[in-house]
Amino acid sequence: MAAFADESNGHSPALADPKLKGKDKLNGSTSGKTQLAAWILIWFYITAIICTWDATFIMMRPYSLPGGSLASLWYLYKYYVTVDQRYMDTSDAFVFAQSLLNYVEVVFNIITIYMHYRSSRHTPTLAFTVSVMTMWKTVLYFLMFSELCTGGQYRTGNTFLQELFLVVIPNIIWIVVPLCVMYSLWKQLTPAETRQAVPARGQGFHDNSLVDSGYSLRGKPASNGSANGTSAVKRSVK
Repeated sequence: MAAFADESNGHSPALADPKLKGKDKLNGSTSGKTQLAAWILIWFYITAIICTWDATFIMMRPYSLPGGSLASLWYLYKYYVTVDQRYMDTSDAFVFAQSLLNYVEVVFNIITIYMHYRSSRHTPTLAFTVSVMTMWKTVLYFLMFSELCTGGQYRTGNTFLQELFLVVIPNIIWIVVPLCVMYSLWKQLTPAETRQAVPARGQGFHDNSLVDSGYSLRGKPASNGSANGTSAVKRSVK
């Protein structure tokens, strides 16, 4: 009869019992929100590998430069360094600092991937933060490559097509993809609407107590049918 009374009031036993709600959460009802989409996870793998490769090239100069003993490990860089000539300048402090930040970014990428597989609730927040780091680091590099900040001293003799295909297109990926990741995760971090939870039994008022007394939850007098119907169910239980 008690179960009948609960169902008559519009509440199943599972929804009415706060302990059962807690079990549902432990069973992974929120785990889907902490998982990264497959394309985002793949991007974090790719960026960790490429950033490590790029930063190590800078750290290993002059051995990694064309003609050096390790040049074969960075074969494609023999084309890139002729256009982005900052990579050839071993005395340039900016590209060195940028590479140190690459290593920091890689560490955060690995932590994000680990947290993803652990289904941590902090995964989306960290992934969003790392994407902001990646995007703004690349924006800063474009500014330092432009005439605006350095006067073009590392662009001597370049043609438009060289810079477009060897610098702009490869590097702009590190702006576009992080922006897409941020857009995707933003919807998880800021829900579209905030629902106000009704207090559970034993915590605050009972959600039918006001109806029983002749008032609805919105503060308006309840209809006679609602109040009489509830009273009838209670009398039947007794």
